[in-house]
Amino acid sequence: MTRLLTDADVHAFPILAALDALREALRAHARGTLSAPARLHAANLAFTVGALSGGGRQGVLGFRAYHTLDAPHDDQLVAVWDAATGKLEGVVVGSALGPLRTACLGAVAADLLARPDARTLGLIGSGVQARAHALAVAQVRSLTRVRVYSRSAQRREALAHDLRARGLPAEAVGSAQEAAGGSDLLTLATNSPVPVIESGWLEPGTHVTTLGPKERERHEFPADLANRAGLIVTDSPAQLGAYPGGHLLAGAPVKALSTVLEAGYLRPSPDDITLFLSVGLAGTEVALAHALLNRT
Repeated sequence: MTRLLTDADVHAFPILAALDALREALRAHARGTLSAPARLHAANLAFTVGALSGGGRQGVLGFRAYHTLDAPHDDQLVAVWDAATGKLEGVVVGSALGPLRTACLGAVAADLLARPDARTLGLIGSGVQARAHALAVAQVRSLTRVRVYSRSAQRREALAHDLRARGLPAEAVGSAQEAAGGSDLLTLATNSPVPVIESGWLEPGTHVTTLGPKERERHEFPADLANRAGLIVTDSPAQLGAYPGGHLLAGAPVKALSTVLEAGYLRPSPDDITLFLSVGLAGTEVALAHALLNRT
């Protein structure tokens, strides 16, 4: 019988296990054994498909589907098949798997690109993605301070309270500059069509993750940040290049996270600013769902 998992199962899945699954998926991407095309759109639905093969096994294949409606619920579906037998391993439904996948990819990037002594995290945004990202980054760096800012004082206070309840030293702050300035790690998790920071606010050596818009005409970070970045990385060059009208940093050199992971990144200088463009590597949600289905 096909298994059906829900958000309760995802929430019970250890973040460290999710990080392991996604590191292995990224290594597969670097080896060419993860199929990860750009997402498809049809009838107010978006689809990402992917397949993992090699390693002495036939592997798995599957897809994720989610709506693009302006609706209050963000439920998604991820289906996983065994590539050798064609049997449907299971289906994961709900809204928790996507943020966990995105957060863990961001944490893998932070672990690779941020300074080893990075301890302070600035969060701009107070939604589900910001929360998930903070919890995942806390698995790869021992955070001594988390500063949360969003336009809603109530929401930033609520997120800071929630993170404190989960053991993180979080506090709400009164401005984006206060969150960004002096942070070793900075995460932008907004839907803003205009920059929410200025590149001059960043200290040398900061690692920046952008989870929100990054199109030419709609972007949450400033274009001149590329001029300060010693390295720019994305999880999916295919998806980044598929943005209608192009992405903001189309003229800048952007490396694949999988390539950086496989090769190993040695920061030339502790003062380098690094930038991670999170866009969603197809197939990683299938890899994470497969790990979840085989653990529970």
